[in-house]
Amino acid sequence: MLVNVLTTGDDVSEKLKTYCNGLPDVDKKVMDAASDEGKSFMGAHGVSAAPMVVVLDEDGKDLLKTTDMSELEKFFS
Repeated sequence: MLVNVLTTGDDVSEKLKTYCNGLPDVDKKVMDAASDEGKSFMGAHGVSAAPMVVVLDEDGKDLLKTTDMSELEKFFS
């Protein structure tokens, strides 16, 4: 499982990044949404706004897209 965090430098981005960095047993990638890498990822996964967390399975399939902390916590509980 790969947890991708698209950030914008705001408070929500920091909260999402901090939460995701603390997750055990998952690969994590943090990207600036304004960077070329971030823009490319957003386009490839149909993400229109950041901040956003996109969780992918091993095959690259989207499992979850959210900015909601309670939804993230429920998904990983």
